[in-house]
Amino acid sequence: MEAALSDIVDADAAPARTPSQSFAAPPPDTEDPARQIGEIFKRLSGCHAVYGETGFTRIVAAVLVALGRAAMEESERQALRLRERTTPAGPGIRVSATARRVDFDGWDPGERD
Repeated sequence: MEAALSDIVDADAAPARTPSQSFAAPPPDTEDPARQIGEIFKRLSGCHAVYGETGFTRIVAAVLVALGRAAMEESERQALRLRERTTPAGPGIRVSATARRVDFDGWDPGERD
């Protein structure tokens, strides 16, 4: 009984877990993919230390869902660009780089002098 009471007292005396500002900070301004991946792992390990095993499990699940959603949106964006590039041109005037070029001199052989 005394051990259970000391656990409750210890839990009450423990500092409240508050999110660090570094978890919500914008990503570093860099084009280096290795640094971006490192930032993700750094923040995840910080979440594990701050929120414990149960909270960390929920955070990882949310990160995986967000990663899947972002990957799906990017694949849809690329598919739309590819579809737009491969769509046949509509009717009308067609301009191409290999079109037959004819010099026009303005003289019509059917005209009378």
